[in-house]
Amino acid sequence: MKSCSYEKLERVPARGKAHGNKEARSDARPDPALFVQHTRCESVQQSCNQSDMRIPRYKLVLQSALDYLMWECRVAARAPVTFGAILVAAALISCAAIWSFRGEANLLRQQLAEYREKLHGASPDEAKTALDALADEVTALEAQLKPRRVSSQQRQVITEKSKVPSGAQYAVTIVYDGGCWDCSQYAADLDEAFRSAPGWLVSHRVMMGLTQRPRQGLAVVVGDPARPSPQESLLLQALQAAGIEFDVQAARSHRNEGPQLLLAAKALQ
Repeated sequence: MKSCSYEKLERVPARGKAHGNKEARSDARPDPALFVQHTRCESVQQSCNQSDMRIPRYKLVLQSALDYLMWECRVAARAPVTFGAILVAAALISCAAIWSFRGEANLLRQQLAEYREKLHGASPDEAKTALDALADEVTALEAQLKPRRVSSQQRQVITEKSKVPSGAQYAVTIVYDGGCWDCSQYAADLDEAFRSAPGWLVSHRVMMGLTQRPRQGLAVVVGDPARPSPQESLLLQALQAAGIEFDVQAARSHRNEGPQLLLAAKALQ
């Protein structure tokens, strides 16, 4: 902190006569105003700033907040009716919102209780697993109930893969259950596929009440499944290449009737 200097100034007697033509006393008491403080280091503004900086900041913020609240109170006091109406409206809106939230909360609790009762106390993960399994079963059931057809791509593959040797002629018989709801159209699609390949003779036969139903809904009946003939092998390879599911069954009769395609309703799995 820089030092400050003081100088003592003497009063200079006024020229002329004083009141009552008496000279002023020379030993008069010096006037305090004659002592002048000379500060060479600090200015008035700097001193004020330093004094302001010594005030904590939170007190300034608190004082500002108090001043604003006082101003708000004065405004409310000048318009009590309007301010009261605003308070009443805010209270009514709050009550309505709370009542609505309580109603929704009660509804959610009721629904949660119903879900727990229907799920027999199962956890969310267990319920999700059960729903996924049920969705898979529904998908599989829809696939089984979907009418079986031979697509144009499968028909083209069967035609290409079932080409008989030059000069040869193969025969195939399509037998389907008359009580099967989609076998008639499925048999027509297979008939068209094999007739498109040169060298195949296709015949049809309808039977009622098949005793040996193929599990896949389609079976290729051959003389000996362990040693199929050339035309039986060609028929099996064509169906496999087309991606058609089928079973292989041994013929009950040893007569050389050629391979057969046995169609029935696909068993539900």
